[in-house]
Amino acid sequence: MSSQNRAAVIPAAQLPLKVETVETPTPGPGDILVKNEIIAVNPVEVAIAKHDLFHSKYPLIIGTSFGGTVIAIGGGVSDFAVGDRVAVYANPKDGDKYASYQNYALAKVDTTCLVPEGLDLAVPVSMIGNLTTVVGMISATAGVPKPNIERQKVPIGKKILVYGGTSNLGSFAIQYVNGAGYTVVTTTSPKHKAFVDKLGADKVIDHTQDREAIVRSLIAEGPYDVVVDTISYPNTMSIVADVVAAQGGGRVFATMPPFGPETLPKGVVRYFNSWPYVLDEEGNEHWIRWAFHTFFAKGIANGKLFPTQIETIGTGLEAVNSGLDTLAKGVSCSKLMVEL
Repeated sequence: MSSQNRAAVIPAAQLPLKVETVETPTPGPGDILVKNEIIAVNPVEVAIAKHDLFHSKYPLIIGTSFGGTVIAIGGGVSDFAVGDRVAVYANPKDGDKYASYQNYALAKVDTTCLVPEGLDLAVPVSMIGNLTTVVGMISATAGVPKPNIERQKVPIGKKILVYGGTSNLGSFAIQYVNGAGYTVVTTTSPKHKAFVDKLGADKVIDHTQDREAIVRSLIAEGPYDVVVDTISYPNTMSIVADVVAAQGGGRVFATMPPFGPETLPKGVVRYFNSWPYVLDEEGNEHWIRWAFHTFFAKGIANGKLFPTQIETIGTGLEAVNSGLDTLAKGVSCSKLMVEL
C-alpha cells in the first residue's frame, strides 16, 4: 500500500510544493488512518509555506484540516470504525504523518469528528481548522463559558466585539459566542450583512465606512467584555485598539503577532498566543474532546454550525500551490478547498 500515498511536499523553505510518493503511515494507539477526500487551505499553511513560520525542518508535509473515510484503526480506538466519514484537525506539532496535504493521513481520535451521512464533507472540513483557535482563545483564555449548541440562545448579559465577521475565523467565532449567550457586535461590508446576521450577530457595523466612523460606531455599541480582532493587521488593530482605549484599556485578543514595532494607545495590549497550543497546556485537556466530540459534532449534525461560502479551487494535490497563492492574495467570506 505504501506506493499509493502521494503528498504535496515543501522541499525547502519558501519553495513551491512538489507532489511526491511517500510512505503510507500505520495507525498507532489512539490513531485512525484516513483516505483523504477533501482538504481545506488555511492561513497558517500560507504562513508556513511562504514565510517559513515555524522555521521547520525540510522536506515537510503540512496541512491542518481534511476529511475522508476511515480505512484502518489503531489500538484502543472505540470512537470510530472502518468506513466512517470523518473531518479532521491536524496539529502541526504532530508532524508529517498527520498532515492533510496527502492521500492517506493519520488522525488523532480526540481531534476528529464523525460526519453524519448525507452531509457534504466540505462543510465540517471548512470549519474544523478554526475550532482549536476559537476555543483556545475565547474560552480557555478569555473565559467565555462553553456554549450549548443544542439549545436556543440564553442571553447572559455580556457583550463581545468580533472584528471581521466574514473571515473564516470570525464567522465561526460569532456562532460560538452567540451559543454562549453573549451579545455579539461585528463588522462586515453591506454585501455580506445578511450572512453575518444569520450567524447570530446582534449588531453589524459597516467596515467600508471611513476609519473614524467605524471607531465611533463600535464605541457607541460598547463597552465590551471581550474584544477579538480576527484579522489583526495593523489597520484593523489600530481601529480596535481605539475602541478598547475608549473603555479604559485592556486586551485585544489577536490572531497574529505584530508585523513590526507598533504603538497602541496607553493601556491597550495586543494579546497574541498560538491559540490552538493553549489547549495542549496542562489543565486544558478537557476542552479538546468537548470541542470536537460534543460542540462541533452536534453543531454540524443539527445544522446550527454553518460555513462561509465554500470554493473548490481544483482537484488533486497539484492544485494545492494555486490554493496557497490565491489565499495569500486574500479572499472574503470564502473557504478554499481542494478535492482529491
